[in-house]
Amino acid sequence: MKKPGLANRITSTMVAVSIMAVIITSLTMLIMTRQQFSAYINKYDRAMLEQYVPIISDYYRLYGIEGLQEYLEFKPNNKGKSRGNGMGWYHRGQQIPLGKIRPGQRLIVADTKGMVMADTQGLLVGQPLELGSWQASSRPLQIDNKQIGTLYLISPLGSGLASMENDFINKLTVSTSVLALGIGLIALLLGLLLGKRISLPLADLSSAIHEVAQGKLNKRIELKGDQEFLELGRDFNCMAQKLEDYDRNRRRLTLDISHELRTPLTLLRGQLEAMQNNSINATPENVALLLDEVIRLTRLIKELEDLSQVENQAVVLHLSTFSIEDLLERLNPVVTAMQETGIIFTINADDNVNEITADFDRVLQILLNLLSNAMRHAGQEGMVSLTINRQDNNLQFAITDNGSGISAENLPHVFERFYRLDDSRNRLAGGMGLGLSIAKGYVEAHQGKIWVESKPGFETTFYFSLPQ
Repeated sequence: MKKPGLANRITSTMVAVSIMAVIITSLTMLIMTRQQFSAYINKYDRAMLEQYVPIISDYYRLYGIEGLQEYLEFKPNNKGKSRGNGMGWYHRGQQIPLGKIRPGQRLIVADTKGMVMADTQGLLVGQPLELGSWQASSRPLQIDNKQIGTLYLISPLGSGLASMENDFINKLTVSTSVLALGIGLIALLLGLLLGKRISLPLADLSSAIHEVAQGKLNKRIELKGDQEFLELGRDFNCMAQKLEDYDRNRRRLTLDISHELRTPLTLLRGQLEAMQNNSINATPENVALLLDEVIRLTRLIKELEDLSQVENQAVVLHLSTFSIEDLLERLNPVVTAMQETGIIFTINADDNVNEITADFDRVLQILLNLLSNAMRHAGQEGMVSLTINRQDNNLQFAITDNGSGISAENLPHVFERFYRLDDSRNRLAGGMGLGLSIAKGYVEAHQGKIWVESKPGFETTFYFSLPQ
């Protein structure tokens, strides 16, 4: 069975939570209302008793027990001068202005021994008062600080108050049910709107992920919605862009490697077939040409291995502290090559730069790659300089050549593998396009930074810094 969608789950959850909140609130209101209602009724009964006590005490002081029953007993108001609930208290023909008592309630006067002296309903006079099935409020009757009896306001358990409470609670229940229904409908509407607002961006993202999984790496999603969806959309687009870049680089790498291998292999094959057919002789010059191509292939394979380590972040560093002088001495091969082509090479190092902590072989390779690149672009009788200085906690190297410079559109790509500024250059003049990529990987393996600045038509400077 298909699981319900996110929008449906959000809607049902909101409706359920809203209804539960209404039910809990209603139950709490009912309990509190019952308690407050009972407290109010008890307070009202006590107030009624306080009103009766002085009147009955005054009567008892004047007349004693004689006529007390007639004084209290409920009778119709024959004169039509009714008050309160339509019944009147009579004393020798005069109506006593007393407050209302609720239906089913009665007043009882008992002596100090618990014998009923008067009863508004006239049923318990002369009998001992038993309150087993009654709930009662009472106040003592006193004359000159001497208790003569007790006044009770009693009502049957479950009558009167229960009826009023039930009526009130029934009305409250109906109102609560209507409220719950209204809140449920509002929650349903809000749940549908919220569920749609959340599910639509997720549905778009899910569809885009499905397309990317099928190989459509150029798929992007529109950035819209709340902040969380904007961040999710940006992350997805960034991921898709990187996947597209990786795929494009993979395809280009395959093509570039094929191109780099095709030329020397074609040359080797042609030369060897010619020697086999005796078209050319295996002279030292021809053998040297073949050996150069084999060396070039070997170097290409070595650089591809280094590049693979860099891209897989598998470069293992062997850190040590060594002198700058030892490092510069190992640059003699490229320095000699510059001198042979008429390039003027200068080194400028701060006096306080004596030692460096890094991987000696990796740093040497970085410098050789950058200097070789500078030598190719400086051309004959050009100028190349190496500057070394300290910048805070970093040792900074700068390699500058006075070649033709790099255009702004090419700057972001100079560290890409097999990238050449001039595609028309042959392999001998332009190199294989891996040196800068490898240099960048070695610098980053040291947790350093590498960048390039150029003034087209004037000069180019490659910088890299290594933390110390």
